[in-house]
Amino acid sequence: MVKRRIFDLNYFFLEGKRPYFWIVFLILFVYGRSIFFGFSYFDDNVLILDNLFFLRDISNLFKSFTMEVFHVLHFSAAYYRPMLTVSYMFDALISGDSPFVYHLTSLIVHVLVSFSLFYFLSILGFRKEFSFFAAVFFSIHPVLSQAVVWIPGRNDSLLALFVLLSSIFLIKFADEKELKFFWLSSLFFFLALFTKESALLFPFLLAFYFLLLADKDKKKSFVKISPLLFLVWGAIFFLWFYLRSIALSDNPLRYSFFDSINQIYRNLPAVLLFLGKVFLPFNLSVLPTLVDSGLFYGYISFVFFVLLIIFSKNKNWKWILFGILWFLVFLLPSFVRPSDFMPDFLEHRIYLPIIGLFFIFSQISFVYNISFSGGKSFVLLGIILSFSFINFFHIGNFKDRISFWESAVKTSPSHPLAHRNLGAVYYLEGDLDRAYKEFQKTLEINSNEPMVHNNLGLIYLRMGDYDRAEEEFNQELKINPLYDNSLFNLGLLYWKRGEKEKAAQMWLKTVSVNPDHKDALAALSVYYKEVGDITKAEYYYNQAVLRGSSF
Repeated sequence: MVKRRIFDLNYFFLEGKRPYFWIVFLILFVYGRSIFFGFSYFDDNVLILDNLFFLRDISNLFKSFTMEVFHVLHFSAAYYRPMLTVSYMFDALISGDSPFVYHLTSLIVHVLVSFSLFYFLSILGFRKEFSFFAAVFFSIHPVLSQAVVWIPGRNDSLLALFVLLSSIFLIKFADEKELKFFWLSSLFFFLALFTKESALLFPFLLAFYFLLLADKDKKKSFVKISPLLFLVWGAIFFLWFYLRSIALSDNPLRYSFFDSINQIYRNLPAVLLFLGKVFLPFNLSVLPTLVDSGLFYGYISFVFFVLLIIFSKNKNWKWILFGILWFLVFLLPSFVRPSDFMPDFLEHRIYLPIIGLFFIFSQISFVYNISFSGGKSFVLLGIILSFSFINFFHIGNFKDRISFWESAVKTSPSHPLAHRNLGAVYYLEGDLDRAYKEFQKTLEINSNEPMVHNNLGLIYLRMGDYDRAEEEFNQELKINPLYDNSLFNLGLLYWKRGEKEKAAQMWLKTVSVNPDHKDALAALSVYYKEVGDITKAEYYYNQAVLRGSSF
């Protein structure tokens, strides 16, 4: 009996809690070193480092629900992500400006999502072998790495966790008729919606499952509770809508329904881009675009996927339709973007939609009937190992800000943002020559790229060429008149010239645009101290210190 069990792979992998052990083992193998990574300086510097004064104050927890996620006025973003901010708050209390705990939290969330996916597929009635392999693929798939190792990508892993838990508890309610599961499901729907607006259509997916796919008992339980369920969902939606309207009331970005549909239609080719990376993850990028990525792998994957479905026997078209809806409902909202010069299609956005593909795979007999015996298992194990090693090496691109932006330029050379931000990190590293070259390359691609003239102005300011620096700062403000850093830097230039009153005027404009600009507040404190206005000097000093400034 003992010898049989030693060679019984089902026992070795699937008995008891063993599936969870193997999932953790693979995740640690692929992602373990990521907890020692740094910040990428792609949103995480703004979301975390620039907002530490807010994140470290736990009394701001409820205020997170009435603020845009970046906390300042942006023309390029209008994102309502309170749960992401809340998750950063708990990290900041422990880790401060060290990235270790932020990365650790993201890794833990990924583990929990992988666990939840395995359990979710199991309670839906799928074979344990299929559920295990699906969860393993999910846990190590290279296209999902951005949601795990890029700290802002946590938003999508949190969304997936809350959506899966909401689904699990509603199914458990339908099975066991205990109201605690109903309220837990509602709680996680609340958390999902306040994580990302993609959850808006999630209730329709649940309704589809219970009415068209669930057994009679589950369907009966759902129908019986549906009046209360729709009432609770409706209350959560209206609370979300009300608080979101407060958070984004001062943001100039507005999307009409028809604008959103038009943007989704215009970006539809990105569906093929994501499909290609799911099946053939060989053109991964930290900042992918349609122009530089291409759709070759997407077309191959789409044809292959369709043929697998067509030639599969005994398929249930309802599950296939459910999988397609899941994939599109959670993916297409991410296509509603500002009218950027060149939109990117970051890979973390496929994190939750990819689960829909597992529902479709469940109707492909070759995949669904996989077991630990026979040649098919070796094929899948080979793919798992290959994907694990691809992922292991790919995540090195997220190691630090230099690695991140050099990789962005390598894989997306047509994207002005990649060159602009690579130049910015070169500047922060003190390499002015390479920074200057990247800024010039950016302007060759897009002469109106925001922040570039400001960054060139900083180079000239450091070189002591005040005239050219002023020219660049003013050029930036023509393109981006409310850019707080250009207003501050222009004030700094005036200060160096000895035009201190003009400098103070620029810093006052800076804090009118961004009241949390700690450097402008600190500079105003110094100015008012020099002119003898001690009351104002103390006021701005206290405001700067409150926001984390150190004089």
